[in-house]
Amino acid sequence: MPNRFAIHALRVLLAIALVLVAALQLGILPWLSGALAEAEPDVASLRWPMLVLSMTGLACVEVGIFSTLRLLGFTRRDEVFTPRALRWVDAIIAAFLVASVICLVTLFYESFTVSGPPLFSLMLLAGTVGGIGMALLMGVMRSLLVQATTLRLEMEAVI
Repeated sequence: MPNRFAIHALRVLLAIALVLVAALQLGILPWLSGALAEAEPDVASLRWPMLVLSMTGLACVEVGIFSTLRLLGFTRRDEVFTPRALRWVDAIIAAFLVASVICLVTLFYESFTVSGPPLFSLMLLAGTVGGIGMALLMGVMRSLLVQATTLRLEMEAVI
């Protein structure tokens, strides 16, 4: 029996995170990019490409959060060891990989246009490597889920 309090608390925290990421994506980033474009007219041409890359990266975060919420629903109903859960794990893996590619594209775009602060480049590099690492970790977790699902289905067939 899963810990219902922990699942409920995590669902609440993830829902709050989803709202905050959406607010950042749809409200704060467009406003901030406009303010920076006005304050720094020499790099104003970077506003739209960097805004699109940032918003796309945040969309990957939203996909990951939403998929985790769906998996928590499976856990709450004790249905996590079903083939349907694999789709949501695949979505999380895809979100990590796409976010890694976005970090890499942003790093290359930034290096060929105007060089930002070194910490920004380091964060993009960490995002690329970290995203690939998390996708690999989720791939291992997916294979464990497949094995557990297979065992559960075999046990149900015997009983």
